[in-house]
Amino acid sequence: MDTHEALLNRRSIRKYLKEPVPKALVEKIMTAATWAPSGGNSQPWRFYVTMGAKRDELIQALIEATGPDAPSVEAYDEMAERVGKAVSEGLKQSDPADVSLLKLGKEAAELVRFGSIRFYQAPVAIIVATPKTMGGSSSQSIGAAVQNVLLAAHAEGLATCWLGMPLRYKDEIIEVLGIPEDEVLITSICLGYPDKESSINKMVRARVPYEETVQIFSE
Repeated sequence: MDTHEALLNRRSIRKYLKEPVPKALVEKIMTAATWAPSGGNSQPWRFYVTMGAKRDELIQALIEATGPDAPSVEAYDEMAERVGKAVSEGLKQSDPADVSLLKLGKEAAELVRFGSIRFYQAPVAIIVATPKTMGGSSSQSIGAAVQNVLLAAHAEGLATCWLGMPLRYKDEIIEVLGIPEDEVLITSICLGYPDKESSINKMVRARVPYEETVQIFSE
């Protein structure tokens, strides 16, 4: 896949197939992450990649941490179906660029909340941390490493979503994964094969006009 094409076509995916991702493919993607640029070659990232039973344990801990409001698996799937239909109707009736989950009301917002802590039920859940001693440009370097994950996954026909919501439950994540006390959590990512038939994954990504965000001084 052409690099520029990948940059423009990659998108966040919020519904995945149950098909597991081969470990060798996950390792290939994570290798790309470790080759991101970093200030002074500090390589401040620490990735905790969960699959199978450990991924299930992590998600269950996050669900329990949200309390009684967390829907069951069946209720979540039904919610996703209803929101998916709402997205379909919105795409028919409105400018596609104006349709987003957070504009579709309370249930769509709940899907984002509860979907995030379930890593949108993707088969791979990734937690990103860094040593507390790292400073300076470490957050920028980690952002570059995460972008490498997103692009490498896209190039392999996989999908991702960069998530902040799970980090509301840092204690649970640290306990399940045994993350050392001298590290701090930064962000998280879900990874898997996209459900291409889901309306939730068909929303058009709007962008602020180029002229409003970019200035080039050529003289």
